[in-house]
Amino acid sequence: MTTNKPDIQTPSPHEPIELTLARLLRIGSFIAAVLIAGGIGAMLLGNEAIANRLITAGLLALLATPIMRVITAGLIFVREKDWRFACFCLVVICALAAGIYLGQTHG
Repeated sequence: MTTNKPDIQTPSPHEPIELTLARLLRIGSFIAAVLIAGGIGAMLLGNEAIANRLITAGLLALLATPIMRVITAGLIFVREKDWRFACFCLVVICALAAGIYLGQTHG
């Protein structure tokens, strides 16, 4: 008779990083959803000024979530002295900053 033992896998060295980044993504998405839902609720109740502010804050939270994820990953890589991936994160942050700066309308 054979026993079916589950395969015991050794955890990836990056597993804590993945868990931290997944948690950050979950929290950021939740905050954005709550703000947008609150804005929609305020709009349905006829308070357009508060609705616009809440929806704008929700969209900003949604946009900031991946940026915070890259910054967090970069800080984790610096703490672990993984300079190659820390540099990759720095390049991504610089590209995002350049895109935000160049995407602004001046007028």
